[in-house]
Amino acid sequence: MSEEKIITEVTEFDKALEDIIKKLIENGQLIIVGTKGHGKTSTAMHIIRKLLNTKEHDEGMIHTLILDMVLQWRFRFDKIPYIDHANWRFPPKDVKELLIDFPYSDTRLIKNSIEDIVRNDYVMKRQMIEKLEGKIPLFNVYVIEEIQNILGSYSMNGVSGQFWLKMVSECRNYGMFIIGLGQRLADISTKVIERTRYYLLGATSGDNDLQKIRRMAGKQIADEVANLKKGEFIWLDRENKEYFLKIYFPKFEQNGKPYPYEGERNGKGYIRKIFRG
Repeated sequence: MSEEKIITEVTEFDKALEDIIKKLIENGQLIIVGTKGHGKTSTAMHIIRKLLNTKEHDEGMIHTLILDMVLQWRFRFDKIPYIDHANWRFPPKDVKELLIDFPYSDTRLIKNSIEDIVRNDYVMKRQMIEKLEGKIPLFNVYVIEEIQNILGSYSMNGVSGQFWLKMVSECRNYGMFIIGLGQRLADISTKVIERTRYYLLGATSGDNDLQKIRRMAGKQIADEVANLKKGEFIWLDRENKEYFLKIYFPKFEQNGKPYPYEGERNGKGYIRKIFRG
């Protein structure tokens, strides 16, 4: 029989965040889903705040990029530097945490821009790991809002989709991890769902989502998800379905506010090969 544990006390909540971060770094990406207004972004902010306060992050062993196209983090998150992607293209490498705004209305341009950033990191990461004879020098964490625009069923077609499928399948080998936020699980590619171990499942209003959750996690968890209140999420480890947590994430209270990054660009040009599909 499955065991449910409800976390409400601050100390337990803090330990739960630590456990989420530990499992993310050890085993792969995390997907956070829930209806609009349920608290997905606030939940991710709690996790990232905890991540930024870890010893490993302080020592430069973890680099975090928040890729935001909905203007949520720039006005709601803590005091970290931010850049406008239209002015930078590639983020500076001398910061451990950075918020990137994507001011584009075209979702294809946003997708291509995010792919450029992650692909560039992937190439550099491979070179670093080869030089260090297999040792991972640091971990990269990417927070992506509206993840269905990047990892949706249609988005996974073509050459670009092959790259993202490689990322979700092999990211752990390169120390590169994605925290993706979306409103509907059904909008995310089944190929990605099958390769993702960890989920924070919020309330859903769609039968397709509940059916998908029922198939991948069982009736009990699907029933729990259908009755969640605002801020409540079910923590699901797909490789350990007999034990799950119901975690309440309170409204995120901002500590300071993001500020413009004032470092210098490296002045280098770049070229990008564009594929059809």
